[in-house]
Amino acid sequence: MVSYPLLSATQQHNLPELIQVSALPAMYEDSTHQLWHCDTVDGEMMLKVCNADNVKNSSFWQGMKSLFDVDLTQSLGQFNQVYQQLSQLSSLVVPEFIAADCASKPSSPAFILTQFELGTMVDSKQVNNDMIMSLAEHISQCHQCENTQWGELYNAKKSADEWGYKLHSTLMLLAKSQNIPSEILGDIGNQTKLISSEKFVPVMIDLRWDQFLQQDDKLTALVDLDAFVYAPKELEFVLLEYLLNEQQATEFKQYYQQKQQIPDLSAVRAPYRLLFFLMNVLGETDVYLWMNTAKKF
Repeated sequence: MVSYPLLSATQQHNLPELIQVSALPAMYEDSTHQLWHCDTVDGEMMLKVCNADNVKNSSFWQGMKSLFDVDLTQSLGQFNQVYQQLSQLSSLVVPEFIAADCASKPSSPAFILTQFELGTMVDSKQVNNDMIMSLAEHISQCHQCENTQWGELYNAKKSADEWGYKLHSTLMLLAKSQNIPSEILGDIGNQTKLISSEKFVPVMIDLRWDQFLQQDDKLTALVDLDAFVYAPKELEFVLLEYLLNEQQATEFKQYYQQKQQIPDLSAVRAPYRLLFFLMNVLGETDVYLWMNTAKKF
């Protein structure tokens, strides 16, 4: 009998019977998941097993823990709620949730098993107008789901008046281990104390093109839901300034503004940019280059 890799006997007891399993290459050296394509009696599935050491050493997940109280190795057990909520919000396909478990001991790692979705990973160099339109539609749909509290997508319970304080403490925590020039950190530290927000929406903190699948040059599915939280929508627009070039940002605005207004980023751009840099969201190592990227919204 074929066994699910790395999972304990208890964890895989009620999972669909495996026919064949094959490992997929890691996208990054510090990837937080090991991936396997699974042929089962119930169809093709995708198994993601959390690498606890990589999570612990990841500045991204340190930031997620500090700011949003999201502990990936413990939160995966609740991801059925995340998949259900996103599948109802977005017009993009979200893989069917099969099973998940949090890390209870070394022999029982955190994992998630979902239905396999056809398609190829989106290459940022091949993004077209249809993909921009689909992305704008997906994000506008998420932004219509407003909450007065923020935090975990399935358990947002932090009050609005906590946002600026938690953002400031997270920036200071992450900056301790990184060589951030004092003139940048000092100015932004003062700005974070003035930041406030009254409405929070589902935001993908690690938004990248490779989190999506495409078929026939059209965006079809969102397959990585690990880092969705309730947060200010401005946070997502600051990240979009890095994800989109000038022309793509113009196209995005045209589609998004058919549904909603784009918020003013002037008061939050610098603190949010520093947060994403410290969390190593897109891998940039030059803080000056990162902070001075052209404004697009």
